[in-house]
Amino acid sequence: MYVADGGSGAALIDCGTGLAAERLLEGIEATGCLDRLSHVLVTHYHADHAGGAAGVRAGRDVRVLASAETAAALGAGDEDRTQVAVARAAGVYPADYRYPACRVDEVVADGARHEVGELSVTVHASPGHCDGHLCFLVDDGDRRALCTGDAIFSGGRVSIQPIPDCSPYLYARTSQRLAELPVDMLLPGHLDLVLTNGSADLARAAESFRRLIPPPNILKADDAEPG
Repeated sequence: MYVADGGSGAALIDCGTGLAAERLLEGIEATGCLDRLSHVLVTHYHADHAGGAAGVRAGRDVRVLASAETAAALGAGDEDRTQVAVARAAGVYPADYRYPACRVDEVVADGARHEVGELSVTVHASPGHCDGHLCFLVDDGDRRALCTGDAIFSGGRVSIQPIPDCSPYLYARTSQRLAELPVDMLLPGHLDLVLTNGSADLARAAESFRRLIPPPNILKADDAEPG
């Protein structure tokens, strides 16, 4: 989860499961951005990225933005499309966890641009990890940070899972497109941050796919939690 502070407005990029909603809001407040929070940008509909949207949106004048696929799944609280039911049965989420439905205020697509205070945020469609996945390029006029959700991670790694809408073919196409972006910081949804020359990590993933070899997967046999 990231807070992009644009001065007169701020955006939260992804919002966790909702299981620690109070801690999330306390964290945003500690940045000084809670009263200026204007947008919640959701990379994709998996619970660990989207489940907290309803809690952040409740009672606040914020707009939730997501892809059409995420809007449909999140708006309906769809535990099948989002794989929450399967993950809960596997012990990833508590037995009493339910995916909180949340209305998406604006459906966004590839190339859309929004102003968040003094920041410019550009939407980049990035399917592969799942349908409707988005990345958000945040530009402050000096540096560009790509918030990649579960698309590309540090070292050019990826998150490929045995779920219906995970597509290595689409992942490869996404990696090629993202590698063309001028990126200083690569900010993924899990693991290490890349604070300089993020383009190199994107290029690494693209080059691996170009050789028809999937990049290293962040998920290993002893991992319990999907992305």
